[in-house]
Amino acid sequence: MAIQCERIKKTIAALAAYGALPDGGTTRLSYTPEYLAAQEFLKQEMLAAGMLTEIDPIGNLIGSYVGSSPELPAVMSGSHLDTVPGGGNFDGALGIAAALECVRSWQEEGYRPKRTVQVIATVEEECTAFGMACFGVRVRSGEFKQQRPESITHLSGGSLAECLQAAKLPQSALQDAAVGFQKLAAFVELHIEQGADLAERGLACGVVTGIVGYDRLFLTLQGEANHAGTTSMKRRKDALAAAAEVVLGVKAFAEADDRFVATVGQLSVEPNAVNIVPGKVQLSIETRAADDRVLAEVRQKLTGLLKQVADKSGVVITQDNDFHVAAVPLSEQVVKIIERSAAECGVDCRLMPSWAGHDAQIFAAGGVPTGMIFVPSINGISHAREERSDFQAVTQAVQVLEKTLKTLAEV
Repeated sequence: MAIQCERIKKTIAALAAYGALPDGGTTRLSYTPEYLAAQEFLKQEMLAAGMLTEIDPIGNLIGSYVGSSPELPAVMSGSHLDTVPGGGNFDGALGIAAALECVRSWQEEGYRPKRTVQVIATVEEECTAFGMACFGVRVRSGEFKQQRPESITHLSGGSLAECLQAAKLPQSALQDAAVGFQKLAAFVELHIEQGADLAERGLACGVVTGIVGYDRLFLTLQGEANHAGTTSMKRRKDALAAAAEVVLGVKAFAEADDRFVATVGQLSVEPNAVNIVPGKVQLSIETRAADDRVLAEVRQKLTGLLKQVADKSGVVITQDNDFHVAAVPLSEQVVKIIERSAAECGVDCRLMPSWAGHDAQIFAAGGVPTGMIFVPSINGISHAREERSDFQAVTQAVQVLEKTLKTLAEV
């Protein structure tokens, strides 16, 4: 049977009801009652589609459509079930609904793949609970195997231990869920683009070649606080004025080179008074690129900019912290299969990087042949109640996913 658009719509609408807000957005945070109810709904849908289900010790829901050769490593697809506060109804949820729809269509047509195909609804991708993105999948990778749940603090207070207790999950979850990725032959995640590139080009499908890495610099600019009226302009060491030069310099760098994007997203001013020359500013600079060599090149440019601003202003600029996440290329083989599947479905697609992080990068970094399919976001809006995707494009992208999963499952 063909992929059914109306059934995808109903699944998205049903999930949106769990954590729905009066203004139309959704707040479905990991381990909350709304989240657990949505997870139970999905579990029942998976069972109705002929799947075996399990919730792993950290809270990832997995449905298995058992293949004719179940001893072979499985093919997995899906995305995250949690949202950001006041988020939209497509981010994450669409990838789960898409993979579920593929299995539903197979059940209806009586198709049984060679490899088992699994649908995963991951927990805590959005980093709203513990400040760590893709947490549920990272636990499966074994990253937190040496820690204890009471040592992982919840951003709103409490700890992972309390979340596990509320969800009736074991306190040994960090160890028990650390199964690794050796039993997977491939992972494919369908996700909204969260940008405007595909929509502006009128394309229904993007094929992701890699997930960008990022650098984060945290700086302190120390000037001299002084009276705003009696301190002449030439005698000032204005930390905020120096910070403004840094902000505009970072913006100019990024506007001149489309290989990366850059953002100054945090700014703290002291003493932050109307009649005092600012004496201290703390700020963050984040740069993202699909190639770590580009990030290294940009870092050199930023170092030069900071020295230039410091020399000119007399403000002392020091680095407080430094954080780097490497760019992750996706599997060339899986990318080619997705491209071929799109061509066979008559769907125009575009090779592109992902400028946002996803669970897929954890699978890829763990050695799993990984691919991603992007669906255009209307007006490029995401992480907001206005987040939307056109269902005609959604249906075409899910058709590409279905053919891709079939190909991978028969190898």
